[in-house]
Amino acid sequence: MTVHKLAQGTRSASILSLGTLPASTYIASAAQDLGAVMPLDKTIEVEADANGTPADRKQLSVFAKLSLDGTNWTTGPESGTSATEEADLHFVGALPMNDTNVHRRHFSLRGLPSARHLKIVVRNEIGIALTSGEVYWADVTGDST
Repeated sequence: MTVHKLAQGTRSASILSLGTLPASTYIASAAQDLGAVMPLDKTIEVEADANGTPADRKQLSVFAKLSLDGTNWTTGPESGTSATEEADLHFVGALPMNDTNVHRRHFSLRGLPSARHLKIVVRNEIGIALTSGEVYWADVTGDST
């Protein structure tokens, strides 16, 4: 019988600094190349600290933009406040921000279409600016014996 094993890689350095991201604003990571031999999955870690009491939707929304060649990207916002093309982004998940504490959540990219290049996009929907925030990731690889 075949045995499948998954291995979690180490946490990366920050791939996206959210800094003091203003309310209702998008920010995107630099393009990330997953390599010719892509991992089975990526675990995304988002952490953020609100600069006061959250209001509005009380969450950070996390999205992905994909590219097969690192040049032609799926559409959707990477900066600014216009949500007109937000539906074009691939939704990864939401980080609830219900109080003034630091919040952290992990997400999987497993359900996304396979593409060698990607950008992580975050939208601040907490109604106020952040004090700070970072996005990290780690590979998930596998082996069958």
